[in-house]
Amino acid sequence: MNKSFSKFSILRFAFYIILFSQICAQNNPPEINNISVIVDAQNSLVMFNYDLFDIEQDTMFVTLKISSDNGETYIYPADSVVGDVGYPILSGNQKQILWYYDPDSLNNLKAKIVADDLNEIDISDIVATVDSLNLINDLTFVEGIRNRTTGFDHLEETKNYIENQFIQNDLQVNRHEFAYGNYGAANIIGRLPGQTNEEVVFILDGHFDTVTNSPGADDNGSGLVGMLEAMRVLASYNFKHTIRFIGFDLEELGMVGSNRYVSEAIPTYEQIEGVFNFEMIGYYSDEPNSQTFPAGFNILFPEAYDSVAAQDFRGNYITNIANENSNSLKTHFDNNANVYVPELRVISIAVSGNGEIAPDLRRSDHSPFWDAGYNALFITDGGNFRNPNYHSLSDTIGTLNFNFMSNVVKATVATVATLADIIHCGVGVSDYFNISFPPVSISNSLTLDRFSLTQNFPNPFNSSTIISYSLPNTNYVTLKIFDIMGREIQTLVNKSQDTGTYSVNFNAGELSSGTYFSVLKVGNISITKKMLFIQ
Repeated sequence: MNKSFSKFSILRFAFYIILFSQICAQNNPPEINNISVIVDAQNSLVMFNYDLFDIEQDTMFVTLKISSDNGETYIYPADSVVGDVGYPILSGNQKQILWYYDPDSLNNLKAKIVADDLNEIDISDIVATVDSLNLINDLTFVEGIRNRTTGFDHLEETKNYIENQFIQNDLQVNRHEFAYGNYGAANIIGRLPGQTNEEVVFILDGHFDTVTNSPGADDNGSGLVGMLEAMRVLASYNFKHTIRFIGFDLEELGMVGSNRYVSEAIPTYEQIEGVFNFEMIGYYSDEPNSQTFPAGFNILFPEAYDSVAAQDFRGNYITNIANENSNSLKTHFDNNANVYVPELRVISIAVSGNGEIAPDLRRSDHSPFWDAGYNALFITDGGNFRNPNYHSLSDTIGTLNFNFMSNVVKATVATVATLADIIHCGVGVSDYFNISFPPVSISNSLTLDRFSLTQNFPNPFNSSTIISYSLPNTNYVTLKIFDIMGREIQTLVNKSQDTGTYSVNFNAGELSSGTYFSVLKVGNISITKKMLFIQ
């Protein structure tokens, strides 16, 4: 008995050792704590003190972002920044960032400090978390007539369901409401803000309404729940850029919801780089001749037609459709699907213009984005050209293939995560602070002479570049070049210099193409600029 217990104890101990080693092997994101803010209005200066800790002692890239709208966005200009910001920054307490602002009167500002340890996140690990059980559970709720005249109650329940899923995953949530006759229509929007460049935006959408007589499991319950599952997966991570998740209303009446969104609800500061429109992604058939095409398809898209014909017209693939302007987006999707979901068969189509030559390729919420000049993909299982249950009472959950649907979501998650630039970072947010104008005298105000480091020119550069900087008084100066791993590449200046403006030539020589950093240090304050070298 003691011997058995001893064996059990050893096995249990070994299990905990393995588990502990796996946990330790995971790289932890940096931590930012104890942010304090001091405003020196006399010198148009704000000082941010913060503690920075990275358990692996990685070298970090630190960014300061300012919000002037109660923390909804962090896009207020904060260009004149020096101190423990940029790269390379190491762990330590009482780090300082100094922001020289343009004199103004601003209330309820907030600061966000982002520390990126530059560790790569494995996209395969993210893709693996897509769960078909979530798709089934969501669609079990969503299935049912969702129409303003014949299924109003369930339509409203579905809106609330989408909204609650966004809230549960800590997104910024709002309704874009508009009237359609006596019906109060609403697009449901969840926003995952980018941490360092949130003006750049990617959208993943699916419409939630149905025609009058269909429970709409595939059209478009599949697209809606696919968007929700992608949202759950992506919301667990940080990205440089913003991702919006949208449930569009009234698609079945001619893309009413998406048309209204494009024409009146896109914030002026947003730069939409890509839209991924899920329109029916759940019907799969390995039966010969289960896939048909509209008249003339073989003439317009012979490669796609021949690829399907080679497999006896089986409906065993997802279609990835781009207009002329969206070809690069299409290529990103194809490449990510091939790398991360090789079992998913993708047939890609590039249509000229905005698809006017092929009206069947405009029949969903991507087309208003095409017409407005935005890059967008139409991701679909083929609709009525494959699914015999299209717009009928038999469009039910039991007719769908959830493994296929999961794979479509996985390919899209991989593409969005890559394009939105996933980052391994820690984030700290300050309390509110105010800037008063005109400047008032503040006891114990800070005084710090200005100095500046300009962006190298040209940038990007392919051999050499000029780096300029200014000194307001005599001081000891160092100007060094670092690579993205924090290794010092070259010292350009290391001496005392008088007041004035200086320019230094940096020759990249035999360096590899990539990102480098110029770091100007005067006393205990430094300024960092990012440079791109292309051979």
